[in-house]
Amino acid sequence: MPTISGNIEGATNGSGIAGSVDVQLCGYGSQVPRMNGVALVGRLTQNVVALGDGSFTFTVYGNDQISPVGTYYTVTVKDNNGDIAQVNAYRFLNNTSSYDLNVIDGYDPNQPTPPLPPLVTNLLLVVPWSAAPVFPGDTYTTFRITLAGDVTGATMPNTVQGNLYTFIIFQDTTGGHLFTWPTNISNATPVNPKPNGGTVQTFVRGLSSLVPIGPATWFN
Repeated sequence: MPTISGNIEGATNGSGIAGSVDVQLCGYGSQVPRMNGVALVGRLTQNVVALGDGSFTFTVYGNDQISPVGTYYTVTVKDNNGDIAQVNAYRFLNNTSSYDLNVIDGYDPNQPTPPLPPLVTNLLLVVPWSAAPVFPGDTYTTFRITLAGDVTGATMPNTVQGNLYTFIIFQDTTGGHLFTWPTNISNATPVNPKPNGGTVQTFVRGLSSLVPIGPATWFN
């Protein structure tokens, strides 16, 4: 659970109590917020008493652990006269051990929840050598193969119009192996024949076939 701290500026009181903080769990609409399937009450923490110097500390459940997505907290800070000194919305995450309300920015609950970053997907397929390897164009966009013999019957099914496809082709330590490109690839460069030689070439799928976007690169 993250720890939240702050200070009520200018709040002093002879009794040693310098204001209070009210914390409300919000933003879940008609749904009851839950954590690990257990329903949470809306007002998790209330009337947190500040110390004589105006400082306060409390803990809450992280919003990233609460469902549904979109929950947030409103934090209302009151001075020792009961007047509201500040009110703001926040989202607190469990992977952060502490927050200082004096320095962090608030959260705008009227904005949609920020999307999760996209998954990094491995789009490289290492194709084992055979005389007739298959390069599936519907699930991968980059293919690597090491030639241990001639390739005469390669196929590339299910390519997607507009996609870019890259081939990385190596010779084995012997070299000199033939690579016949799939029949739906046009104007490809012959592969590097040198032992351990490499060839890289990228194609774009047009209306029906794949055409190179530039010449191949040979390397050793």
